[in-house]
Amino acid sequence: MDENTFLRLRDLIYQASGLHFDPRTQETLERRLRPRVNALHLNSFEQYYLYLQFDRDRREELGRALDAVAVHETYFFRELRALRAFGEEMLSEFAALNRASRTLRVWSAGCSTGEEAYTLAILILESGLFDGWKIELSASDLSQRVIAEARAGRYRANSFRTMDEERRARYFTQQPDGSWLIDERLRVMVNFGCFNLADSRRFNIYEELDVIFCRNVMLYFDTAARRRTVTGFHQQLRAGGYLILGAAESLVTLNAPFRLAHLQNDLVYQKQ
Repeated sequence: MDENTFLRLRDLIYQASGLHFDPRTQETLERRLRPRVNALHLNSFEQYYLYLQFDRDRREELGRALDAVAVHETYFFRELRALRAFGEEMLSEFAALNRASRTLRVWSAGCSTGEEAYTLAILILESGLFDGWKIELSASDLSQRVIAEARAGRYRANSFRTMDEERRARYFTQQPDGSWLIDERLRVMVNFGCFNLADSRRFNIYEELDVIFCRNVMLYFDTAARRRTVTGFHQQLRAGGYLILGAAESLVTLNAPFRLAHLQNDLVYQKQ
């Protein structure tokens, strides 16, 4: 891939997703897209760029390209401190604050194959605080493929690397092929859909959220895309709502209208 083609492909991917590749990651982009070039029997990345621009199937292929370049690493009960803060502190707060509406609204943004969203469903169910409530647990990802896998709710052993066997046996049924199928109680709690965090025009589909989990997603955004995304999160959270980022992420350089909330289990961001 020559430099000019890299820049054009990079810009196309950025505009479509907010994912940012700088010149140091050119080889990474090339490695991730090469299977798509080969699958279409094209001779060069230049031809692939033209395909994404002008072919009648360009929209479908762009989705495949974005799926190829995105990182989908996840598993159940990942980064436990934030989950303890949610399960042991936030849920009791929400139960008191939302007593009149009896509605709980949570969004797992960048949910990949669904492990985080189903983890949140488990914590809500196990809290015992929301029987008879309206639970709006939404989960989204850029990739149609991983959303389809999340809806299917079938997982291999690697997804359970930090989940105890007792919980796995309670909420999953092992299948003849060795995979584990999620219990219907959890499946119906989560509404999965495709959502592009780079498209700020669509943020209004989520409103008055109590908490947003967006962990280890904005690591792959540049500053401008992070700022747009965080602004959208702020608009959709209710006053006092929480934004949960990954352990390696911070809002320090964005001057965002959130305060750092010091909970017993973790440091999280709260809408001012």
